[in-house]
Amino acid sequence: MPEHFLQTALFHKLATTSKENIDCTEISTTLMPMDHNNNQGDEGFLPNFCDVNVLFMLILLVELLALILTLASSDVTEFWVRLSFISLFTQWLALSNAGLLCLWRKKLNRLSALSNGLISFAIMMSVTLVFSLLVIYFGHFLGIYKAVQLSWTHYYLLRNLAISAMIYAIVLRYFYIQFQWEYEIKAQGLAQLQALKARIRPHFLFNSMNTIASLISISPAKAEKAVEDLSDLFRASLKEKTVHSLHDEIELTRSYLSIEQLRLGERLSAEWQLGIDDDELEIPALSLQPLVENAIYHGIEPLPEGGNIKITSQIDNNRLCLSVSNPLGLEKGPQHSRSNRMAQDNIQQRLKLMYGDRAKFETEQQQHQYIARLWIPIDADYENTDN
Repeated sequence: MPEHFLQTALFHKLATTSKENIDCTEISTTLMPMDHNNNQGDEGFLPNFCDVNVLFMLILLVELLALILTLASSDVTEFWVRLSFISLFTQWLALSNAGLLCLWRKKLNRLSALSNGLISFAIMMSVTLVFSLLVIYFGHFLGIYKAVQLSWTHYYLLRNLAISAMIYAIVLRYFYIQFQWEYEIKAQGLAQLQALKARIRPHFLFNSMNTIASLISISPAKAEKAVEDLSDLFRASLKEKTVHSLHDEIELTRSYLSIEQLRLGERLSAEWQLGIDDDELEIPALSLQPLVENAIYHGIEPLPEGGNIKITSQIDNNRLCLSVSNPLGLEKGPQHSRSNRMAQDNIQQRLKLMYGDRAKFETEQQQHQYIARLWIPIDADYENTDN
């Protein structure tokens, strides 16, 4: 009777924890379209013109445009004078537009894409109109345009507005396409993460529940600890975040290893060599735990005597290096090999989507050991802080 009561209590605890997580997930899933729309508004297609790198690229592109406009003129005399006047006008125009869009960026990005584009276009066209009128006014005031006819003034004004309208339309369209491309990359990365989570749960849950059931009558404390570890794993897998801290990933991997060590016993041992375990350093979610799962499934389980898994973390050249090594196990067949490649390909694709060529994933066989390594770029500011 006490054993039955303890068994019921333990499984009720697991069910309660899982139900809480599922309820939270259902709520977040229900609100997900609204959240995505809000994020898309808060992070609209207008770039951050307050950023120094964006301003530097803007100045270079505007100067290139000024050079093109100068070369396109049929009048080759006084080339440098024309270039200086056009550069002065376009640079002031670009910097003024950048300043206004920098101030209004947050409010504009909360609007729909169409409203954002139309208002931004209207702001930049207004700036062009004001600067063109100022050039005409000061030109007459300083005597630069003494004999200029009224028709030329109208032509100058309309030409500036027409050229600006075409350039602004192309630039805004480019910003929108760039934003959509980045948004699709993030969505693709999230889909791949969800696919990886779905792949992890089924067979692992079955083994874990069997382990917990077998421990309830033998060691209730271990069974309760296993339930808590399993709850932590489910809580992490049900989160929608694509990134979390290195410390969270390591703790998640420890929980997974704790459950597997209950199942495999002395056949499984783990060696941790952590040069860094930081709560502020963010890495892709489920980037280390699947590698440890593969190491157990493909390396430890096939060997009758089991083996040791070595997990390391260190920083090298502004990159976080995580590695998992295990003894080479017996090949279980093509399905086993495909399962291994599926998890590795998933991690590799997510790294490429998030970091491009700055991240790296590789595997190698060395002295009867199978080693999986991944390099994740970190900010230079973090490197300096760590030092």
